[in-house]
Amino acid sequence: MKRLMLIFAVVSTFLWSGKLLAQDSEMFIKKDVTGDFEQIVEEVKQEFKQVGFGVITEIDMDQKLEEKLDVDLKPYKILGVCNPGFAYKALQAEPNIGVFLPCKVIIRQMDGNNVEVVSSDPAMLMKMLNNEELNKLADEVSVKIKKAIENI
Repeated sequence: MKRLMLIFAVVSTFLWSGKLLAQDSEMFIKKDVTGDFEQIVEEVKQEFKQVGFGVITEIDMDQKLEEKLDVDLKPYKILGVCNPGFAYKALQAEPNIGVFLPCKVIIRQMDGNNVEVVSSDPAMLMKMLNNEELNKLADEVSVKIKKAIENI
């Protein structure tokens, strides 16, 4: 429990210190694409499948926020993608790593038919845990996430 609290403290400090904003290009893997939102969502799912990840959660944030807060948002979907082999290895290296699992990919409608696809970069996130085994694993996962997003 103490380790989990430490992880949250480190993440919170990191976020509030402004480092996340300053390192935006390092913290996120992004791609802007043009096309139909739902078709791009399907393309994202297929590209992640090609690199060994399945979608285990799917949240329509725009619909949930409209339902709960009566606000109008452009389409915004959060996919939880997982590679069971990597997840298992990560859990063996750090039992509390579940706070970062599954990997998240967001797909959000921008202006017109522009759509942004974004994931955090696991290699950057894991550095703050100072666990060499996790760092190596996160580097492998980052390569796969980058490949999936680049191929969209």
